[in-house]
Amino acid sequence: MLLQDGIFLIIAAALLAGIVRGFSGFGTAMVFLPIASQYLTPFEAIASLAIMEFLGTFAVMRKSWGDAQKIDLARLVLGMFIVTPFALLILAQASSDIYRYSVSLLSLFLLILISTGIRYKGNLNPLIIFSVGGLGGLTGGLTGIPGPPVILLYVASSHPISVIRANNLLFLYFFDVCVVMFFLLSGVLTLKLLLLGSILAIPNFLGNFLGAKFFDPNKTNQYRLFAYIIIAIAAISGLPIWD
Repeated sequence: MLLQDGIFLIIAAALLAGIVRGFSGFGTAMVFLPIASQYLTPFEAIASLAIMEFLGTFAVMRKSWGDAQKIDLARLVLGMFIVTPFALLILAQASSDIYRYSVSLLSLFLLILISTGIRYKGNLNPLIIFSVGGLGGLTGGLTGIPGPPVILLYVASSHPISVIRANNLLFLYFFDVCVVMFFLLSGVLTLKLLLLGSILAIPNFLGNFLGAKFFDPNKTNQYRLFAYIIIAIAAISGLPIWD
């Protein structure tokens, strides 16, 4: 596994993505994928991310389940589970360069939406929640980035921050489950990918731990600015124009 091209940069990306998520609450895929996709195929990048997060965040899921608004979560996950497999089938037809452009440009676009405060301001009815889950499945299946549609939706909700955080984390976790199941059933989840995802779970877990440990709620804006800068650098560096 250490013979994988760029393995040390991929490990560094997993660590950095964990740190960013640890103190900002988002950004794992937006940091990891633009870097990892320079050395891995689209399927390998998304599968290794899914396995990494599936193993690295398992410990916090029990508490998140207790805090979650489960009816909303069920609607989000159902929409995501319906759309994600079709999006992954479309991804299978894309070249590595097209994928790298897509993931980098989507990361930059979503970063602009998040950093400028653009939010959904309509009513959060069941159809909207279900549709946003499907949109997350679409962006997740095509690029490996399912979270921002749900984040942008929940900022407009009246739920407590603990519920919003729990539903976001669980939605991302179920997306990882969906991706792993799809790859298992389609026969493309190789021993190499299982080993790579398992190895990456270690620095990613360490990054999450460090980011959360050193997070100071009085410096939220500074941490978010740092997260935005890291995401922007990762996205721009992932563009194939630098090859």
